[in-house]
Amino acid sequence: LAQVLSWLNGCPQLPFLAVSLRIQKVSSGGIAMSARLIADEPAARTPEKQRTASIGTLSTSPTASTCTPAGASPLDDGTSPGSETDSTVRGAAGRGTAGAAAARACRRIDLSAVEEVRAHSGQARDLADVLLEAPTAEQEEVSPGPNSKDHVYWQGFFVVSAFFCGYASLFGLQHFIKARFGIKDNDSAASHEFGVATSCLYIFNLIFRFAHNVVFSCFSPRGRVYISVSFMMMSMLTIGIMIMLLESYHIGWVVLAYSLGGIAVGSFESNLLSCLTPLGHRTKHVAICGIPVGVTAVLVGVFFVMGPPFHVPVTAIYFCVTCFNVVSLLLFVFCIPSVAAAPGVEVKGQLGLRKFVDDCKQFRKWLPQLWHYPFAMTVDMFALSCFSPGVALFIYNGATVDVWPGRLVLPTDTFFALYNTTNMLGGLLGRWLSYRLNPRHPVCYSGFTILGVALLLSRVPALAPLSTFFVMVGDGLIYGTVSRHVDTHVPKEFNLTAISYWLFVGDFGSVAGSNMISYVRDWVVGN
Repeated sequence: LAQVLSWLNGCPQLPFLAVSLRIQKVSSGGIAMSARLIADEPAARTPEKQRTASIGTLSTSPTASTCTPAGASPLDDGTSPGSETDSTVRGAAGRGTAGAAAARACRRIDLSAVEEVRAHSGQARDLADVLLEAPTAEQEEVSPGPNSKDHVYWQGFFVVSAFFCGYASLFGLQHFIKARFGIKDNDSAASHEFGVATSCLYIFNLIFRFAHNVVFSCFSPRGRVYISVSFMMMSMLTIGIMIMLLESYHIGWVVLAYSLGGIAVGSFESNLLSCLTPLGHRTKHVAICGIPVGVTAVLVGVFFVMGPPFHVPVTAIYFCVTCFNVVSLLLFVFCIPSVAAAPGVEVKGQLGLRKFVDDCKQFRKWLPQLWHYPFAMTVDMFALSCFSPGVALFIYNGATVDVWPGRLVLPTDTFFALYNTTNMLGGLLGRWLSYRLNPRHPVCYSGFTILGVALLLSRVPALAPLSTFFVMVGDGLIYGTVSRHVDTHVPKEFNLTAISYWLFVGDFGSVAGSNMISYVRDWVVGN
């Protein structure tokens, strides 16, 4: 049968017969309609018009139909009759030579012939109307960015690292703000009040993982990146001007600065990753490596320049971070293009509350591929906020650290400079490996996180740098693996909502971990 169908497809006098058989394979209604097109008025049309009409009723695009190897299912190429993409015409059910013959038999289609058929057949008119009036995706123009997936936009690395310098300044330099307020590290009411004020960073971070879709619904993901970086700069300036320069020691300034920082962080990551997705894996891979670099630049570099011989005041740090973010924002605006998932076009509706609500209603199209992945991120974020550094700051809080009893004693600042350096190296290694290892579930990498926490709780100073190294290797592997999975398994139109869901679930771990520090400290260190 396959050989017979192959011969029929190769016969120039009978292409309509093969197409009729193709219709029968797809839909019984299709073969009935096509048969009537051919048989109703045989005298009224030439065989050429019969053939064109039969083929034309299958097409929904003014472009040419294509042929695929025979034997494939009707949906092998991702198209289906009635879709807005080119229809696929298959006339045989065999493989090998039969498939090749079927491929050679395909013809270009002129839909203008369908209009002629409308004048002769009411039945053909009904079928053609349905096919020609099939809805198509609305499009909007964006800058095309030629060969964007082959080009690495290294500017993304500097955008991310500058932003996370601000994030690290909020949680890494808060002790200097507390000292300016004259609050001691004890169980006093003022100390607890200050802790609540700084926790706004994590609370608003969690809220705006999804709330950016509502509050900033009138802006595109790219516009939300502009807003996020601007909010981070406002946070830095609030601390630098109002608290450090003007010496206004009202707790409300702390609440405002850390709330702005939380809104910025909660809105930044998902929207930036969504903007970088069309630029390819390599650009996104380079960009996420900026996270540990930005954090370490503050936790190591800042403490280095604040000590001898430079003695840079902490006020200058906040202004420098602000300037760094201004430069990064300019790089993002002028050097990183706005590129759609398909060259030259972008599905309209990538912004707005309505788009977010529609994505949530269509959760069956993206959530089943992703729902269990972020839970590994929750464990990871709990370990980061509670143990790396978290409790480590309370375990090693003396003037010096006896790294090797009787042989090596380091000042605490030097010890934590080494600690934070290994922190950065672990994060870079994990992110670098995440796009090079074979894809697997991120929970497989939680073993690194657990091992790192166990080494820290052993309270062996020599193992502390190694502990944060393992925690950050796990963090980098989990972060990169989930990001890679979203790009490859979630439909592009749901990219932003899927990333928001991933980061939202993960941040439950950071909120829980930050609030558990005092309890873990009491358990590990004692009162």
